[in-house]
Amino acid sequence: MKLRLYFEPRTPVFLLGAAAAALWGAFALLPPGWRLIPLPLALFYSALFAIGLWCLWRIARLERPMRWDRPQRLLVLSPHEDDCTIMAGGLGARNARLGGATCIAYLAPDEKPGMAEVRAREASAAWRIAGVADDALVRLDLLPALLARDPAKLRAAVGALRSVVDAFGPTVVIVPMFEGGHVQHDMTAALLDEVVRPDDRFAVYEAPEYGPFVSLAYTPHRIVALCARWLGVSYYGVPDGVDGRPVNRVALDAADLAAKRGMLAAFASQNGASLAQTCSYPDRLVPWRRDAARATPFDFGRSWLRFVLWARGVFPAKIVDRLFPVQLGTVGRADAITDWREEWIGTDR
Repeated sequence: MKLRLYFEPRTPVFLLGAAAAALWGAFALLPPGWRLIPLPLALFYSALFAIGLWCLWRIARLERPMRWDRPQRLLVLSPHEDDCTIMAGGLGARNARLGGATCIAYLAPDEKPGMAEVRAREASAAWRIAGVADDALVRLDLLPALLARDPAKLRAAVGALRSVVDAFGPTVVIVPMFEGGHVQHDMTAALLDEVVRPDDRFAVYEAPEYGPFVSLAYTPHRIVALCARWLGVSYYGVPDGVDGRPVNRVALDAADLAAKRGMLAAFASQNGASLAQTCSYPDRLVPWRRDAARATPFDFGRSWLRFVLWARGVFPAKIVDRLFPVQLGTVGRADAITDWREEWIGTDR
């Protein structure tokens, strides 16, 4: 059974340092003829420990605390029912407790027969835990189907989303991060470029969830997880960003986090028990940046993902996946990442 660690990167980094120290101790104590046995491992784990220390430094540079101590009019635009809870469940519970108003707009009903109704019931149950009534949940059908491209439907979605914004009058809007994890998440984020007007006065944040982007500079938690695998340790880190924008950690108390865990557990159809374990971290928000020229979430040509896809074509895929685990592209765009130009304009241009 692997050791499982959640959200706190210092523990796996400490374990890497302890492993390196133990191997160097063996090197020092063994007779000269035997020292070549632990030496490669001592060097390897020392390198992993050094990378881990670098990641802790990057986390300190990228992340900062964020207070949420006043009631707000919070609007969360969510493609699917569980996403808004992952992104802002604890924050929604806190905002309700402070007397704020919360509105959740769901944009992509589940396509499987009967599942849209199941997930709608789960979402209602989840938000009741946070003190948000069912009439605050707006259910729309604005995004193309998962495997489809439909620029006309996306253009129609702009007006519908603007109507939601105008009707609710938010002070804060939260959307999924444009990060290549799921094409409908990316569509939701990119649509905001068309919805937000220069004279709008509300704050906008993107919330990271998951994706295929791996970077020493910008995904330190993911790098720690990759290093910890060499100890047989499963580190479930919090989601990273995809660029140098700061990642705000919302300051939540025990009641807020307990509410978020309970909300996540309500999504039985999405393995709520697992969500409650792996996603019950304090909510993380990245300041939104308008980008009308947005195309892909990161440079695919230089990415870790491209290297892994190349390696899977040369070596046995099972071995590559075990050594270099990564999400193999954007969900809905297999072996590729979201290209907003293709979604918005269509593939014929």
